[in-house]
Amino acid sequence: MGCELTVNDLAEQFGSADSTTSAASSGGGAASTAKSSEEAGTQRQIGVEVGGGTFEVNGLKATLYTVKVPYSRKLNERGTLELTVPLTAVTYDNAIGTKSADAYGYGLNAGYAWQAFLKKDNVPYRWKITPSTGLYYRDSSDLREGAWVINAGLSSSLAWQFAPGWVVNMGNSASFAWNTGIKNYPDPIRDNQQTLKNGVQLYRMLDHWTLYVYFVETAALNDAIVDSYETYGIGAGYKLTKTRSIKATLLTEEGNGGYKSLRGTIGTTWQF
Repeated sequence: MGCELTVNDLAEQFGSADSTTSAASSGGGAASTAKSSEEAGTQRQIGVEVGGGTFEVNGLKATLYTVKVPYSRKLNERGTLELTVPLTAVTYDNAIGTKSADAYGYGLNAGYAWQAFLKKDNVPYRWKITPSTGLYYRDSSDLREGAWVINAGLSSSLAWQFAPGWVVNMGNSASFAWNTGIKNYPDPIRDNQQTLKNGVQLYRMLDHWTLYVYFVETAALNDAIVDSYETYGIGAGYKLTKTRSIKATLLTEEGNGGYKSLRGTIGTTWQF
């Protein structure tokens, strides 16, 4: 939460690629290309994103399905409340002899995004800091294990418009998770973990289109089967109207423990 930029974020904070000036090259030109969210007052945004793919760890193959429902509400000129409901379902092939095993999870994450620089500041960069917390439940009766997961984190997003229509974003986050076993399973999940993420995203805005590529490196500070992996992604977003957009992303991951993954997501966002 807080590390990346949405299609609507880019349009609001940097304007569209067809504007003749940018914050980097004019004194306030970008600020006048569109009415920004801080000028519009209270603003809300909701979306839905669905995804699916496969991954493999130490020779064990699995199929993953995800649903994410993000919601945000602007509380003041620089602060935004961000809520996310994540849902996951996983099927592990041949996990119990020749039988598959199913697992699922759901939760709620909440964060407060504070924008250090706004469009009206007439600078070519934006810096957003987001402290967050959340609660997540995961369970597998087939594997007879599961946990309640409490997490807290801090993320940073530093975006720079280095040319009209071009934005690069540096995303960083640190998260801390505490797990507690459930249902008196014989092998409950009780591991606590701290995770660091560092990545870069490059965005190209072309009228209604936004194209992007990104790289993220994830590292767990405690021992784990997969304690480090890299994510490579490519995607495109399209603004249907001033308040609605869609996007699709394809990503692949590789890490230690024989981990590799290929997934895709598609989602839409509405502002109101």
